[in-house]
Amino acid sequence: MSYTVMARKRRPQAFETVVAQSHVTTTLQNAIRLERVAQSYLFSGPRGTGKTTMARLLAMALNCEQGPTAEPCGECAPCVAIRQGNSMDVLEIDGASNRGIDEIRQLREEVGYAASQGKRKVYIIDEVHMLTTEAFNALLKTLEEPPAHVVFVFATTEAHKVPETILSRCQRYNFRRIPPTAIVEELKKAVDEEGVTAEETALFLIARKADGGMRDALSLLDQVIAFSDAGITEDAVQNLLGLIPRDVYFDLTQAIVERDGARALEIVDELAREGSDLGEFVAGLMAHFRHLLVACAAGDLTDENLPEADRVQYAEVAAQFEEADLVRMLNAVGELETQISRVTEPRFWLELAVMKLVQMTSSVDLQVLISRLEQLERGLKSQGTATGTRQPLPRPQSAQKATSSKPDTRVRGESEKLPPPTTASKSSPPQQRGNGRPVAEQPQEEIPPVPDVSSEEPPDFSIVKDKWAQLVQAVKVKKMSLGTFLDEGRPQSMDGRHLVVSFQKHREFHANQVRRSRALVEEVARGVFGGTVTISCEVVYDDNKEQIVEEKGVEDDERVQMVMQVFSGEVIR
Repeated sequence: MSYTVMARKRRPQAFETVVAQSHVTTTLQNAIRLERVAQSYLFSGPRGTGKTTMARLLAMALNCEQGPTAEPCGECAPCVAIRQGNSMDVLEIDGASNRGIDEIRQLREEVGYAASQGKRKVYIIDEVHMLTTEAFNALLKTLEEPPAHVVFVFATTEAHKVPETILSRCQRYNFRRIPPTAIVEELKKAVDEEGVTAEETALFLIARKADGGMRDALSLLDQVIAFSDAGITEDAVQNLLGLIPRDVYFDLTQAIVERDGARALEIVDELAREGSDLGEFVAGLMAHFRHLLVACAAGDLTDENLPEADRVQYAEVAAQFEEADLVRMLNAVGELETQISRVTEPRFWLELAVMKLVQMTSSVDLQVLISRLEQLERGLKSQGTATGTRQPLPRPQSAQKATSSKPDTRVRGESEKLPPPTTASKSSPPQQRGNGRPVAEQPQEEIPPVPDVSSEEPPDFSIVKDKWAQLVQAVKVKKMSLGTFLDEGRPQSMDGRHLVVSFQKHREFHANQVRRSRALVEEVARGVFGGTVTISCEVVYDDNKEQIVEEKGVEDDERVQMVMQVFSGEVIR
């Protein structure tokens, strides 16, 4: 006797044995009990989820000798004939090979004949979306007003390809992907009946590979049983199906945590040498980081379809990350997943993405960095206000040597005057080098005196506001573009010698230009206001005149740009 594959052997023979499609079975059973059976149905959903099986069960329920009944016996002649595919009243048509208008015309001619053995004639058209437009048009009238003894059941994996005129004439039922836990439970029953031992982790690998299809899972189980002699193990499933062990993903994660780029590249090299599908690895890496993100956000993975050992491990590893870090990593892997199938060197792009993950530093709240910069800025302002001077930049060592022979130039108050610079007379002999040769005279560099403002009275804020237009014009004389930028600002407040100039949010570029040339503005302001002032620019983003950071376009803020440049960072939210 020939062997019957497990997918056919374990095909459900009753509504209650259909896995994870209770929303369909309950509706159909109630419709049969209430005698509200529709004239046409459309079953849509992924492959291997029970569409054709449900259509056969509906045909058995309508033609059972005890029915129509919601619970067909499965033992009477009509039920046995339908189960074996020998019934004259249930016609299964492959829409892919019988897709033309001639086949549909023949079907229309046969529809008028009464059922030969059962009570109803049931036409099951699988992959109905493959029919031609002409075939659909020929079917419309019959589908809308079929004979009372005829029921149409259409099955498809691509319902969006079925014309709306057909959909409007059918009751539509969407079949769902079967959860891995439900598939594992069914696989456990199958291996028990076959007398085969199996590890739970191995069954989860099969369920994950099946991608929600029970038929695919049973076919894979058949294949694994034939491959394994001493029971089904996780290693056997991985070797047979070419799956990448989950330990590889955890090893890569540990390398990322330790910032070990060499180990991360070694993992990619091992995958390439073993002939692993890099695209499948990237898809698995995407799911891996998703599990980590869920574990980090929720604290555990109780709702995930994973073995208990994996859920515990994900919770432990996720504790080493912040949610923002995992989101950035998911974005990086997601970009790689969209590219790796189109590039000619997938290994290079995978290595590049892995090194990006390794180099990703922990994220820091942007507001924290901005507050630190504001504190630093306030400290510098207060220091400048307290001393009243701006310290000159240190001179290069070469310049210090060149002027070491100069007389002492000290900063004096207004009551004292600096001595005039000494210059060599025309009759004085030239200086000699160590070898006796004359040294060319170098022009002596004069250091401009730093004004002493300790005794100056700071200009009054009212004077600043009154002479603001005069300051703008004076700056324009020095530099027209700078004066134009300054004209967009307004004096907002004054603390001692420190003047705050405010700009509206759409004039942030102008504020940045004034900041860059602040020294020139302050020099002109001293002559206009009659006293030394320091100037800072602030951008007002709301009606309350408070300095805040916009949620949109925050990377345009000069302080943010400074942080991004210094720390090689990026704005993530």
